[in-house]
Amino acid sequence: MLRIRQASPMHTIQDLGRYGFASQGVAQAGPMDSIASCWANSLLKNSVNHSFIEIGGGGFVAEFTRATNFAVTGAWGDFTLEGERLIGPGCYPAQAGSVLKIGRLNSGLFTYLAVDGGFDIEPVLGSVASCRRDFLGGPSGSGNPLSIGDELPYKASQLAPLKLIPRRYLDSYQIPLVCEVIMRNSDNFDSTATDRFLSQSYTVAKEQSRMGYRLEGQLTIETNKPRYSVPIPLGGIQIPPSGQPIVLMRDHQSLGGYPMIGTLTRRSLSLLAQRSSGKVVSFKPVKHDDAKAEFLKYQEFFGGFR
Repeated sequence: MLRIRQASPMHTIQDLGRYGFASQGVAQAGPMDSIASCWANSLLKNSVNHSFIEIGGGGFVAEFTRATNFAVTGAWGDFTLEGERLIGPGCYPAQAGSVLKIGRLNSGLFTYLAVDGGFDIEPVLGSVASCRRDFLGGPSGSGNPLSIGDELPYKASQLAPLKLIPRRYLDSYQIPLVCEVIMRNSDNFDSTATDRFLSQSYTVAKEQSRMGYRLEGQLTIETNKPRYSVPIPLGGIQIPPSGQPIVLMRDHQSLGGYPMIGTLTRRSLSLLAQRSSGKVVSFKPVKHDDAKAEFLKYQEFFGGFR
């Protein structure tokens, strides 16, 4: 068991998401930073879709009641195991009874914790991913976040040596981010609006959630006319009447009526998810074929990716 000693509403059980139910209004859910979460399972040689914990904002404490290897990836800060500081994102051995503490994060918003073989949790609609909006997933199946006293089953495993993610694969979540976007041609944006969208920088607003991130720029983006509600994708960039972009995140609704100017690549979406309010973001266009090729490389690298 992993016994939870400290948790917050931003600590949830996830896997790569719940697919095939968008027509019924069910969100995909899954990790805000899918690349970091895939690293956690990859280091342990788990299936890429094994369950893991998404730890938003730090402030997490848990006890390993059985010996296991665990991986921590993504946002980093003050991490200790039995009082010994962890030196970076990677895979660590944990003796039975040892306590992991994740304190303040100084880089990024979301940390991922996985164990050998994943957590033994009953899936709902084919996934354990927690979605509070839909009351689905998580330890109880009702979408609730982790709470103090929760116990997550896992199988004991033989301990292995420390293994860190190679430095060349580590991203900085502090520097200004240039997001790659597949531009959309069917939502009535003229060249002036498109140029304005691509030429300016934005800051991440305080309105951040698993449904969407609002961005704030000096110049607003105007659309020629509204449209009817249509299916909207993960990473889609909507332009509401305010003229300030909203990027759709993991728990986004399945239909939307705001015009959509483009869609982020999966890598850019993961990197944006790790940016806190006030961080600087800009956009550059990318060809659909190039974005697809990048996505397929991640699928090949991790043995699966969504």
